[in-house]
Amino acid sequence: MKPFFAIILFFSTLPIFAQQKIIDVRNLAEGTIVTVSGIVTNGSELGVIRYLQDNTAGLGVYDNSLADVKRGDSITVTGKVKFHKNLFEISDVSELIIHSSNNQLPEPATININEIGESYEGQLVKLNNITIDNSSGAFSEKRNYTFTDGVNSGTLKVNIYSPLTGQPISSNAVNLIAICSQFSNTPGDIQSGYQLLPRDMDDLISDYPVNIISVPTAKKITTSGFTISWRTDVDATPKIMFGTSPDPESWINFAEGNPTPAGDAFNQEVTVTGLEPAAIVYAQCFSIFNNDTASFAMQAYATQSLSTGKINVFFNTPADTSVATGAHAMDIGTLMEDTLIAYINRAEETIDFCIYNINNNGISNVANALNAATQRGVQVRVITCGHTNHLGIDDLLPSIPVLERPDIKDSGIMHNKFVIFDASSSDPHKPWVWTGSLNLSYNQVNTDAQNILFIQDQALAKTYEIEFEEMWGSNGFSPNVTLAKFGADKTDNTPHLLLIDTTYIECYFSPSDGTNKKIMDALNSANNDLSVETMLITRTDLAMAIAEAQQRGVEVEVITNYFQNNSATVNDLLHSSLPQRKFVDDEQTPGLMHNKFAIIDANFTVSDPQVVTGSHNWSKSANTTNDENTLIIHNAEIANLYFQQFAQRFKTNGGDFYVFAESLPVFDIKVYPNPTNGLLSISGSGSGRIQNISLFSGNGILLYQFGDIVSGTKNINLQYLPAGLYILKAENENGKTTTFKIVKK
Repeated sequence: MKPFFAIILFFSTLPIFAQQKIIDVRNLAEGTIVTVSGIVTNGSELGVIRYLQDNTAGLGVYDNSLADVKRGDSITVTGKVKFHKNLFEISDVSELIIHSSNNQLPEPATININEIGESYEGQLVKLNNITIDNSSGAFSEKRNYTFTDGVNSGTLKVNIYSPLTGQPISSNAVNLIAICSQFSNTPGDIQSGYQLLPRDMDDLISDYPVNIISVPTAKKITTSGFTISWRTDVDATPKIMFGTSPDPESWINFAEGNPTPAGDAFNQEVTVTGLEPAAIVYAQCFSIFNNDTASFAMQAYATQSLSTGKINVFFNTPADTSVATGAHAMDIGTLMEDTLIAYINRAEETIDFCIYNINNNGISNVANALNAATQRGVQVRVITCGHTNHLGIDDLLPSIPVLERPDIKDSGIMHNKFVIFDASSSDPHKPWVWTGSLNLSYNQVNTDAQNILFIQDQALAKTYEIEFEEMWGSNGFSPNVTLAKFGADKTDNTPHLLLIDTTYIECYFSPSDGTNKKIMDALNSANNDLSVETMLITRTDLAMAIAEAQQRGVEVEVITNYFQNNSATVNDLLHSSLPQRKFVDDEQTPGLMHNKFAIIDANFTVSDPQVVTGSHNWSKSANTTNDENTLIIHNAEIANLYFQQFAQRFKTNGGDFYVFAESLPVFDIKVYPNPTNGLLSISGSGSGRIQNISLFSGNGILLYQFGDIVSGTKNINLQYLPAGLYILKAENENGKTTTFKIVKK
């Protein structure tokens, strides 16, 4: 322990109260002002609350003034007693003293499941040899998980922002360290609602000989198979069992692979072959070490389809085509619903229509198009949300079945906007998926900023169909209300990585798939530039990911609809971490800015340009209660289309727009001037003569190539090339390469 000068924070003129033992304080009435001291046992991983222990007991302290308090801090705090869902807390903190940091934590009390209760509330506890329900495979935030010792059972809670989110759940017994907490709606309850709060994965201790330490993922996808990859902590043999039904009892297929060392872990890979195109496959992964086996919950995967993979992107607001590296972004104005109707009119077999809100007043009548499809023999099924008026549903023919998500307080909404066309057609060129940010109402179509996509791919259509039918409760024409699942009742049961033509697309549905973590992963992957255009940001973790991108040298630009739509914490964080006019709101343009997208490395094609888009707002409810859909499209051309729209919107609202063009040198080379009006000079020094120079367009097309540069300097005339972004790749005689992003004015 290294003590430092005590930090004393005063929040009022209240007198300093005599310090009290926590066990005595826990018997006091709500509203009593108390002063306690102890060691803090958690940090921000559990959110605002900090749990505090002395040598007698523990309690929670809930107050934003403790935001900088960390695990291991020794503190004294004064505040009022409060009972939140029967959890004993101190709130309304008037005084906080941080005495020292990095102190040893209290030893967890080793208890049995039947001892979880009031006696240990607020304290660190340890339970040995318990098994956690791993039917979901990985942890999700704001979820409860049942654990058992074989006789009794308890509840483990993963909070919002928890580091456990997205981490694999062990299939074998673990020793669990956690803070004992309570969440009960019954006043005065000291018998129920107790839950354990692990702080991170280090609180799940496994003595088992083999453990799966990463979530299995697909790669090397083809029309006849794919490879599933995961990691273990020992040199185990990887195997999978799989089939085309989600019922494991029907599976008869097995495949085995080989492990390879990967630092302190081992990569496990199994390749599946002999499948049909656009096949949805369900598989369970196993790792076998001697006589012991670790397993992961069943997951869904998809082979590549024989579809064209065409992606049509449309906006209803202007774009800045001067930053185009290929095709120009399409602004179709008030024709978004007409474009959707055109696809409805082309459907031949099935239409699965899932929309948060539809109101035909003032827009082209989408309901009439669905009616006409029904009359020509197309099977139409419709899901909507009971939370909205959706007056357009009343315009549908009585023969079209409609299912509403029930409007239950605090349970979330059905916020999707997607349509599936001809998913099971025998012609792989027929299936399409429509998605994006658009609701079908007057303002949404005519005044609010939107993006929509049409994707021609059968595997994606089948993936969306699985999600639709989970909410529908049936794979038939009529819904099954009893089996229908919405919100937190849904499971992670769809493929998440698809190869569509040559483009990898990730697909996630909320709240079952941990979408927020996937958005964060995308933001954290930015190497060069990050452009965010989303209606609102209320999640601090997403704002922190944006701020961290700025700190590591990424060019970051953010626009939200209205600062007041964001949380105050998000606004403070982004205003303080981004340069002036790099975070703006949409005050200079009419209507609601309803987009929910991020563009990663649009101007750095040798990285991984990608677009995150869909119906998912950057909020807690979108990730934990609402029905949403999100795509992450790994495609430089699509990223540039979105970047064109972003550039115009951002500049119109006073943003300091800049196309970032920093190099990533591997050997000593100078490229100047950059940006350039035409003439570009390349010179090398000290680490080998320049052997080859290649110039590519922003979307990767080779334009020029020069070989064996005898002189130390090469001049290239770009005068006749259009303004935009280009990629220059240089190779020296030692085989080393470096890449530069060149801006032609």
